[in-house]
Amino acid sequence: MGLRAAALIGCCCLLPLVLPAAPGVNCKTGCHPVNGFCEFPSECRCQPGWQGALCNQCVPFPGCVHGGCAKPWQCLCEEGWIGSLCDIDIHPCSAKPCTNNSTCIETGDGGYICLCTQGFTGKNCHLRKGPCIINGSPCQNGGTCVDDNGFAPHASCLCPAGFAGNFCEIDIDDCESSPCENGGTCTDIGVGFSCFCPHGYTGKLCSSRVIFCTSGPCENGGTCSELPQGGYECICKPEFVGATCKHPSKNTSLSGVNTETNTQNYNPPPKAHHKSVHQEHQVLKITMKETIQNADPLLSKSQVICFIVLGLLTCLVVLGTTGIVFFSKCEMWLANAKYSHLLRKKKNFLLKSSNGENLSVNIIFPEKIKLTNYTKNYTAI
Repeated sequence: MGLRAAALIGCCCLLPLVLPAAPGVNCKTGCHPVNGFCEFPSECRCQPGWQGALCNQCVPFPGCVHGGCAKPWQCLCEEGWIGSLCDIDIHPCSAKPCTNNSTCIETGDGGYICLCTQGFTGKNCHLRKGPCIINGSPCQNGGTCVDDNGFAPHASCLCPAGFAGNFCEIDIDDCESSPCENGGTCTDIGVGFSCFCPHGYTGKLCSSRVIFCTSGPCENGGTCSELPQGGYECICKPEFVGATCKHPSKNTSLSGVNTETNTQNYNPPPKAHHKSVHQEHQVLKITMKETIQNADPLLSKSQVICFIVLGLLTCLVVLGTTGIVFFSKCEMWLANAKYSHLLRKKKNFLLKSSNGENLSVNIIFPEKIKLTNYTKNYTAI
């Protein structure tokens, strides 16, 4: 109904665009005066929703199967058909869909039901009730029961891969046929097998060789070459060395003295990536001037920093100890000076008030006052 409604809306929008015949132009004889128009003589062009040589036939709704129209975009069903597109047969039993002498009953909405005779089943009663339906499926491990659509006297089983037997009860050893290639190790995993491939091979059956050079292992412009026994070899430029041409070669001079060093071929273990490098010869040249100029210092930078830190810590300890002793002595000196002044004042006061009498005075000094500083003039108790 959605498509039909959309088409009707489009029709309503297009119908007002009726183009009359151009003034003074005679259209084709018989051309519908309303549904047709012309721009040139003896022409008959149809308005939207109309068709035919004279524009006197309406256009039915798109998709209309067994129907026609009286007005554009309609779908008027023929006898025996219903539905928005007239595609549902009211009398489906007239085609005799039910087989094996079964009875067809129409449901009224275009559908039907088959009442099967004894021994048959299915929508159209085309399946015979054989052993698989009557007794159920005896197949195990996902096997499919087969009875020739009910006509076979006994049921049989169609087994999936990895199983065998009358009822698919036997688990077949999938590795018995040695499916793994190139020395791969086969492992039976129940419903199939798995191949453990040796170095240099890959794939379900180990049938594909690993292309090591695809990942571009050679660096610094080195050329990668696959080896017949597996692995790869990097052919380095003269400026670089190493299994993957990773390290730069060291070229220095020694006052006309040439020292040749040979790099060994890289022989990996059997199960490693068989990387190797070609044999190279390098010349090491060192001059005496460079040896003197590049002589190592007595102390490294880290050792110099360590000595500086230790020196600073030592200075701090010495300054701290000296400060503590100085402040302790200073405090004692100030206390002695204070009480010496006090004693002189008291002494003068007593001498004036004694009028020549012989008096004795007991003085209690604080803990930090040293008595030895006053024994010259006073007697200790």
